[in-house]
Amino acid sequence: MTTEADVRESCAALRARMAARKLTRLYDRALKPTGLKITQFTLLIAIEEGSVKSLTQLADALALERSSLVRNVQLLEGEGLIEAEPSGSGRSLGLKLTKEGRKVLTQALPLWRKAQDEVEGNLGSAWPSVKKSLHLLISKA
Repeated sequence: MTTEADVRESCAALRARMAARKLTRLYDRALKPTGLKITQFTLLIAIEEGSVKSLTQLADALALERSSLVRNVQLLEGEGLIEAEPSGSGRSLGLKLTKEGRKVLTQALPLWRKAQDEVEGNLGSAWPSVKKSLHLLISKA
């Protein structure tokens, strides 16, 4: 019989959400000088890559709800960090970093690296296995 203690001790969703919240706080603190949150930083990274040509593709690539993505896109557009451009594919919409967006991303990268090094340091030799497990979970979901 499953008990509440079983859930507290072994629920993957609970553990993942707790870890995600803790990681979000760590990265948000690190990125604070740029004014970016980790969600916005990863969005800028995905846009800079240039492989996504629509909001739907971007939401899928980042495993985000479309409403959350739209809210963050509007915020980044309002701050002049990204702009929309025709993608050349029907009604799809492409996004690209502005000059200011590139500048902020460049400032954010070493701050992200410091936070990433802290995470990897905390996990030590377990990091490669954790990273592989996360990739596996993401690809199966």
